[in-house]
Amino acid sequence: MRRYVAFMLILTLVYPIFASVTDALESYKNNSPAYLKLTLDRQQAEDDYQKALLEAKNKRQELSAQLSKLKADSSYRESLKSFVNDFIDTYFAVVEAQLTLEMAQLSSQVAQIDYNEKKDLYDKGIGTLQDLKSASATLIETSKDLDAATLTLEQAKRDFEALIGANVKVEEPTQINFNFSLPTVDQLMDKSLTLAMARLNVQIAQMDLDGLVNPSQYTKSYYERNLKKAQADVQSYLQSLRKSYENQLQTIQNTVKSIQAQMEKIEVAKLQLETVQKNFAAGVASERDVLNAKLSHLNARKTLLTQVKSLLKNVCAVYIDTEQDFSKVLSTILGE
Repeated sequence: MRRYVAFMLILTLVYPIFASVTDALESYKNNSPAYLKLTLDRQQAEDDYQKALLEAKNKRQELSAQLSKLKADSSYRESLKSFVNDFIDTYFAVVEAQLTLEMAQLSSQVAQIDYNEKKDLYDKGIGTLQDLKSASATLIETSKDLDAATLTLEQAKRDFEALIGANVKVEEPTQINFNFSLPTVDQLMDKSLTLAMARLNVQIAQMDLDGLVNPSQYTKSYYERNLKKAQADVQSYLQSLRKSYENQLQTIQNTVKSIQAQMEKIEVAKLQLETVQKNFAAGVASERDVLNAKLSHLNARKTLLTQVKSLLKNVCAVYIDTEQDFSKVLSTILGE
């Protein structure tokens, strides 16, 4: 029995685990200082709100406490969006850095071939020093990019292991599930904290006006103007927020179409690479042609990854704004 357990432990330590994105998210929450901070800030805001309600001596002070709570809730939403964006970046960082490194390696090989050709021509007296120096500069630049890509990959792996886990493996997303639901504009409007705060300001301004006792005309006019400005803010937000939410949802739909188009482009780049490789084997294409075709294929894949990350971030943002479980839609989109 002991030998069996020991064997299982070795397997667990050696082989990577293809964990779900929701599992990775939970690990990230547990290890992220940013998530701890936003959680503590929210707890403090709730305690402050309850304390303010207990100490409130009138309806006006209760409304002020509610307004402070809404401001804290709005700050929490923005912090949560930032946290989710960081998680998505970290989750795919190793995959993205690996693609970047492979592209840098190929670019360096192309630059080396070009430099060798330019040097050979120069040595034979049929090439210019200008062309040789230009090729040399490009070779140095690609070497710099290769060093940077190598460091980025090392850093991505380190951050991934620290925040998500050393044994967790993330694959390049190739199959995206577009069968997910989005909140409506009306749902986003109903959950808008900006609009809720604006409406609460109207209540407070109305209460301030109604609470005046034998005011001067100046004082009365002052509070009447405050009320009208608060009411105008509500009307302004009703228009601007609706337009903003419409644009957000349209951006998501556009990103979906961009991803679908990019998947087709990846297939085209793959077919072109296969053709060039066959031509190279037949002696009618150069090594540079093969390397450039590989670069095009890698670039298409990297573009897809960028688009997928953008989709995930934008969808999570509207889920957070409507107080829905964004972890589920992450899992749905990634086909888990």
